[in-house]
Order: sequence, then structure tokens, then C-alpha cells
Amino acid sequence: MTIKELAQLAGVSTSTVSKVMNQKDEGISAETRERILNLAREYGYSPYSSISTIPSKTPLIGAVLRSQSQEIAEGIMEQAQALGHRMIYSVSGSSLKTESQTLNILSRAKVDGILWEPVSSASLSLKTIPEKAGIPYLLFQCPWAADSEYIRYDSLSAFAVENLLERYHTSIACLLSGQEEDGLFLDGYRRCLFEHGILPKDSLVFHEISPLLLQKIASRLVSAVVCSNYTNALELYGKLTSLHYSIPRELSIIAMKDGQFHELPFPSISCCPVPERAFGQYLTEKLLHLEDPEWSRKTFRPKICLNGLSTVSFPPHMQEERILVVGSINIDHYLNVDQLPYSGKTVMTTDSLVFPGGKGINQAVGVSRLGHMVTLMGCVGTDTDAEVIDTAMEKYSLDTSGIKRIPGEQTGKAYIFVQKNGESIISILSGANQCLTPEDIEKNHSLFEHAGYCLIQTELPDETVLAACRAAKAHGAKTILKPSARHFIRPDILANIDILVPNLDEINEICPQESTLEKQAEHFLNLGISTVIVTLGKNGCYMRTASDELHLPAEPFLSIDNTGAGDAFISALASYLLYGYELKDAIRIANLAAGFSVTRRGVAPALIDKSTLEAYVRQKYPDLLKKKE
Repeated sequence: MTIKELAQLAGVSTSTVSKVMNQKDEGISAETRERILNLAREYGYSPYSSISTIPSKTPLIGAVLRSQSQEIAEGIMEQAQALGHRMIYSVSGSSLKTESQTLNILSRAKVDGILWEPVSSASLSLKTIPEKAGIPYLLFQCPWAADSEYIRYDSLSAFAVENLLERYHTSIACLLSGQEEDGLFLDGYRRCLFEHGILPKDSLVFHEISPLLLQKIASRLVSAVVCSNYTNALELYGKLTSLHYSIPRELSIIAMKDGQFHELPFPSISCCPVPERAFGQYLTEKLLHLEDPEWSRKTFRPKICLNGLSTVSFPPHMQEERILVVGSINIDHYLNVDQLPYSGKTVMTTDSLVFPGGKGINQAVGVSRLGHMVTLMGCVGTDTDAEVIDTAMEKYSLDTSGIKRIPGEQTGKAYIFVQKNGESIISILSGANQCLTPEDIEKNHSLFEHAGYCLIQTELPDETVLAACRAAKAHGAKTILKPSARHFIRPDILANIDILVPNLDEINEICPQESTLEKQAEHFLNLGISTVIVTLGKNGCYMRTASDELHLPAEPFLSIDNTGAGDAFISALASYLLYGYELKDAIRIANLAAGFSVTRRGVAPALIDKSTLEAYVRQKYPDLLKKKE
């Protein structure tokens, strides 16, 4: 390499390079000095030698990128290093001149191969540069060449559309971003619709978030949008939420998401990650195997996935009333012991398990498994536990639009000691759960609008619990409260509760002045609560209303872990009330769901699904599922 070539790469004069290399650079900025020195190191330049002196035993790959794609560059570098090669790269931008200069320098350096993302169609005239030098090259992201390698944006968009079609969307718009990948993205969108018998419409293809697009969404002529760019998706989401749209109830969104957006705060837009890093790794591998006939036939076909369902739902016209859960979100740490610990007693265990938990997530999962759409509102931290929660919510198809990630906080934790007979004690670290505020409730008022039931627990701050109760009542949703970890429940909270579901210990704590279960229930009825249901573990449950009373024995299930029986009961109770069952029948079904839950360890993994529960009910109580007229 000559000093002139190094100066051209650095964008400075030869005299500036000379001053830096000879340490006579007092008037030159630190940034310029560092850029020149880095390039000199990359290209093996010194004032007294040329790049041709680089030992041939040190393999070197050159990359000429059109844009600064950090993920692709890192993928190239990782794979080059793994295969024993060094890698240098340059960004041409929109400059054909810079591209030509870089190709000439790499060719004279006799690099082992060049990965090349051309600037424009005119760039193809430069193919003679590496060809004359006998250097193999591989074109990528080049729509002007038939032999170019691509990230298959058509496959990504088709996958996104396929997911929406599976959820019965037929009016799907395409929002493009003006980037070079738009052509492929649009092809995949159109192809997928056509293959499913839906004629693609140009009127549903948009190049910006126009008033026409917003009008079509408002008129329900569009129920979902696939976005070629994550920035556009965020902008669309922001505009719609500012107009008080509920996402995904009123509109589903799926976007392509590349590496620059990996660290965006939770919750995120439902997305198909663009496999840039994997593409860079593939390019390096193929460049080094160009003479291999098997590799010459390969194309880049990565595994495509959909990350998250926070902005994906069924079309508005298909959505039934849902259940909203406002509550705690934890990581549950289970310790299985022979005997529960007590003051002065140390217990040993060699058996531990970890599950996503907290009453909020447990009840939400229970509702989802019983066939209802469910939204969870709560807070998580910014730790790795939050990612575990995120994965669990995706697994159980929970709407996470009400989830808030709190910077600097850790996700809540529960430490659960479980005895062999299923009895347990729990200690809770609230963490981010205490960060859910009344303002958050107000901000998410739209989540209450189509809720038939709102499930609330007292592991949150009192003012937040009260705000959630009032919001639910204001929007016509029935409220069910689980009074956990409290010695006292405020009267203004109780005044906004329809159904109170404590266990025996909890009702004794919050109503110690009454000596019998019947009087305790009557106490809360007198405060305005319409129904009190006390879960009694192995003794079943007790229900009391102003006009009725029910003692229901437990089903004879073998108890392994009774930790989440109350959550299983509440989720089934709300689910079957929303299905239209009478209160007593819903309680009987909920009692069975609770029984099933104690037969397995953990809570979320033990919650029963609708088909299994109803198969058991039909077998043992064939008339129970028959709704009374």
C-alpha cells in the first residue's frame, strides 16, 4: 500500500498521513489520527514497506460494504476468525469512487477473497478489478446481478403474512420504508396472499403512514399491517396509541427488526428478526468455498421466527370479551423439602425448580389455557429474569401490551418451600411489582374497555389496586380480588369488588374479628361485595352470597404441590363465568381445575387446558357443562 492510497481511504491529504506516521501531528485531531492509524494497521502499511510484504501464510478477506451494517460485518468477522482468516472492511456509502479505490487496493494486496455489496448498477463495471487480479469475490444485496446473495426479505414478509392469515386476517396492509429490500418484501407479501386465494390489492400497499392508511384502519378496512422496517412500525404504533387505539385489539402489527433495534425497551412490536449476523457468517463460508460445487448451489435460508405476540391478535370483529389480569409477575424458585422450615430450624434440599410465576402471570396463563383472550398488566425489571417472563408470555399467547419494564429494577421473585404432602410456604421479593402505579392504570384505560372480568391481586401497592378496581367498574367489567399477603384490605377497595376469593388463612387475617367462616363471609357481604368464595384446600371451598350458600368438597386428587391452586381456581371461575355459566356451576368447574393443579409441581405448568378439563367433567359430571336456560 502506498501513502497516497492510505490517504484516499482515510479521506485526508498525503501530508497529513506523513505527519501522523512520523509522529509530527500536533495540529491533527485525535479522531483523524486514530482513523489513519487503524487503517494503517488493517492494511499492513508502514512508511518503509508495502502491503505486498504481508506474509502469505496470514489469510485475509476483504469486505466492501455499501452501508454500515454492523450485524452483517460482525457475522463476517466472526466466521472469518473461526476459519483462521483476518478480515478488513470498508464502507463505500453512495460513492462509486470510494468503492473503486477500495477494490483496487484490495486487489493489489492480493487478499484471499472479497465480499462486495455494490453501490449501484454502475458498480458492476468494476468487476474487472478483482477478476484481473485473480481474486474471487461474492456479490451480496445486489439487485442488479443475477448471481447476488440476498437476505430473503420475501420469505420474511411471507412468514409474517402467514401468521396473520392463521389468525383469520384477510385485510392485510403492507407498509414499506423506501429501502432497497422493499421490492423483495413486497414480492413475499403478494405471493403469500395469492397462494391463500386472496387477490393482492395495490390500494393496501403504502410507502408512508398516510391519512389514507389511518382512515382504512379506522374504517376497519385494514385489520393488520406488515412493516418492512421496525422504525415505521414504531411510528405507526405511536400514532395509533396517541389516537387511543388499542393494539392489538383494533390492529395487528408485525415488523422486520434488524440488529440496531435489539435493545429497545420491553414490550416490543411483534417482529421477524432479520438474520443479518447469520447472513454475514454464511457469506464468509460461501466465499471460501466458491470452487466447491455443493456450495455453489446453496442459498441463504435461515430459520425464520416470530418474536412476541404483543401486537398480534385476531381481527376486531372476531374478538370476544376478554379477561384482564392486573397483578404480580415473578420468577418462582421452588425448593422441595421433607419438612417446612420454621424459626430455628434449618432444612436441606437437593431438588429445586424455577418457573415463571406470580399471581398475575399464573392467573393469566390459566385463563389463556381455558380458551379466552387475556391481557396481563404488570411490571418486570431489566434483568435476565424479564426475558424468561417474556418467553413464557409468548409461549402462552398472552397479550403483553400492559407490561412495563422498569429500568434498574429486578423482576419480582418468590421463594417457595414445598413439602412432600404438597403443603408450602412462600416468601416474596416484590421487586418491579411495586412500580405499577395508578398513572399506569390510567394510561392503559383502553385495556379495560372490552374486559368482561378483571382479576386483581393485592401484591401490588394499594393505590394501584384501587385504581384498577375503579377502572374495571367504570368500564363495566366484573372484578375478582385475591387478597394475598395482607392483614387488612381498605374499605374503598372492597367497595369496588364483585367477588372476593381468599383462602382460609387469608380470610382469617383480613377478618380476625369474626369467629366463624359464615360470619366472616357475611362481614364482607355487608361491605357491598356480592360474592365471597373461600378456598379450603383439601376441604374444597365455601361460597356465600346474599341469598345463597354452598359448601363444596374437594375432588380426591393426589396433592404434589398446592402452591397455585387458588390461582387455578380463580382463572377457571372467571373463564366459565365469561362463558355464561351460572355461579354455582362455574364454582364447581373451578374446584375441579384447582384439584388438577395440585397434582403437578409448579403453577403455570400445572394449569389445565380447556379440552382436558371438560373431558374430565363430561366423564364424571355429564350434566355440569350444560348451560341452564
